[in-house]
Amino acid sequence: MSTELTELNENPNIVILTGSDCRHQFFIHRLNTHFSISEIYVEKSNYPCPSPQSEEESIAWDWFFKRRDRYERELVRESCQLPAKNSPRTTYLADDELNSPLTLNKIAKTSPDFIAVFGTSILKEPFLKRFPNRLFNLHIGDPEFYRGSSCNFWPLHQGKLQHMSATIHRIDQGVDTGEILSRQAITLSEDDNEQTLLLKPLKLGATLMVKTIQNWQSGALQSIPKSRNGKLFKKSDFSPKVILEVKQMVESGKLKSYLQARDSLTGIET
Repeated sequence: MSTELTELNENPNIVILTGSDCRHQFFIHRLNTHFSISEIYVEKSNYPCPSPQSEEESIAWDWFFKRRDRYERELVRESCQLPAKNSPRTTYLADDELNSPLTLNKIAKTSPDFIAVFGTSILKEPFLKRFPNRLFNLHIGDPEFYRGSSCNFWPLHQGKLQHMSATIHRIDQGVDTGEILSRQAITLSEDDNEQTLLLKPLKLGATLMVKTIQNWQSGALQSIPKSRNGKLFKKSDFSPKVILEVKQMVESGKLKSYLQARDSLTGIET
């Protein structure tokens, strides 16, 4: 395990790059509770809207997203009550503006020391060259098994709940292939449902990002060895068909049986 020592920085310029959904608002609130944030850049979230192939798939799609929206709105409502360190300036970006020279120049003017990223489109090479060693991503999954999009969903869909995790890693030219700085599995409960399981990696990940910033400030960042890069999932993989399969898992009691076997699974939630 390698240790990176950096100069103590008690008042860093922290910039957040994130998406525009409820979960991204939660991420902003959690970080701003602990740190003054210099600037926030919110990229409009852009998800495909695939066509269901049956009435069952259509019902399952509506079922899933209505439940997800309700749970995420409640999460944001709670996080809005947290006291903020400051009121950072927020810039809203269209879905093709994040990697533009104009945006890069705006961010550079802030002279960011630490850029916390969650839920944006892929940062391209000019971005990485402009801000070397300053880009840290929250990945709500374990990149040794799941990379890319919706990586808190796929272990649920596959019944591999032991891989439901959160990870903080540096951003490199690959997709979720950068050096891992923090990683932890969630704690499972018999009371969980598909939505609480999806939210736990997010809540845990926000905590891990806070700890990563604190470790970075004190010069105590440590890398975690990894042995593999997991399968890459694309946005297009997230279809009404797989949503229907999760709904059937819930309604058949199969998810509950996975949770009742949780004693064989590991994980510590903070």
